Amino acid sequence: MRLFHRTNTEATTAILRDGFKDRADPTGTNLGFYDQIPEIKAVWFTDVSLDGDDGRLLLLEIPDEVAQKVDKTVRMGLWGRSSLVTRSNPQDGPPGVGEEGKSYQEYIIPAEIANQYGPPTDITDLADIF
Repeated sequence: MRLFHRTNTEATTAILRDGFKDRADPTGTNLGFYDQIPEIKAVWFTDVSLDGDDGRLLLLEIPDEVAQKVDKTVRMGLWGRSSLVTRSNPQDGPPGVGEEGKSYQEYIIPAEIANQYGPPTDITDLADIF
C-alpha cells in the first residue's frame, strides 16, 4: 500500500534523516476527544496524495495488511491509545469524501512501525503522477 504524508520542508529533512516521530492529531482536537483522554499520538497518512499548496509530499510503501491491522489496533485503543473514529478531511465535505469528490482513508501508524518500512521517498515534484 502506498501511504502519503504531507509536511513542511524542515520536517521533511528531519524525517528523511531521523525517521518519523509520533505527533498529536494535526487538527488540534485530539480527534474530538480534546482533553477527555490522553493525547493521541502517531503519524498521519492518507491512501491518496491530497493536493496542498505548501510543504513536501512523502511516500511510504507498507504492506496492506500491516497498515490496516496497525491502524485498526490504534483506533481500538489497543496500542496504548484511546479509541478513535474513522475520518476524512472535514473541510472537504461529508465524511469519506476527499478532494474533488474522491474518497480517501486516513491511516494512523505509530512512528516505530512506519520507520520499519522507511525511509519514505520525497515525491513532491512527482505528485501529479500519484
